Amino acid sequence: MVIKSVSSEYWLASATSFDFGTHLIGFWPHGRARLWLEKIGAIEPFSGNLATCWSNIKEEEALERYKLITGNTVSYPEFQVYGKKNPEDNWLAASPDGAVNSFIYGLPTHGVLEIKCPFFGGDMSKAQPWKRVPLHYIPQAQGLMEILDRDWMDMYVWTVNGSSLFRLQRDVEYWNILKTALSDFWWKHVQPAKEICNNSVITNPLVELSSLRPAPKHELHRCIVYESKLLVDNSKLLMREIHGKLQN
Repeated sequence: MVIKSVSSEYWLASATSFDFGTHLIGFWPHGRARLWLEKIGAIEPFSGNLATCWSNIKEEEALERYKLITGNTVSYPEFQVYGKKNPEDNWLAASPDGAVNSFIYGLPTHGVLEIKCPFFGGDMSKAQPWKRVPLHYIPQAQGLMEILDRDWMDMYVWTVNGSSLFRLQRDVEYWNILKTALSDFWWKHVQPAKEICNNSVITNPLVELSSLRPAPKHELHRCIVYESKLLVDNSKLLMREIHGKLQN
């Protein structure tokens, strides 16, 4: 997934699927505190680094490779806000790489495309397509499928030396657990802090708003990690190729 040029107003007013796995649950050290500071407007949002620049540059090439391999037609939905079924959920949003509509046994199916172009620290000698979906991408994947109301995801991993394609299925029970953690972060930490910041001069939110600062990990973190592992195990590696040669 590439950092898209979504307006800062939309970004600050919502929790995106990109946030779910990278920071919001607590997969990365200090990630929840940093995301909290961003969402309350205390620091500038993450604008990218070498890895995201690489992904931006290579996404179009990866997309064309995906279409060539699968024969799928890809459409490009804009920034999607959740909440069609329940307007109270419109603080959740997603920016997909693409949407895929296909047929299985003559029946229409609806999927979402997620493209990954890993950077490998800039060392392309290590650029091998993944054999498994990394654990921390599962919250993002399930969030995208839920917010876009799609049944499955094609996660296409592109490298200079080859690529791999995974199929993940939507899991409503997983989403219900994940949404509990997302809601706690948003309504117990972000919104109360934003309200104070809007009505008071806060110069050091980590100190002045310490009671609203989220813990490094959500209390459901262990459960979400466990359930994420199950979904990784249940994902299907549809294809893996190196220099155009299919791998077993």
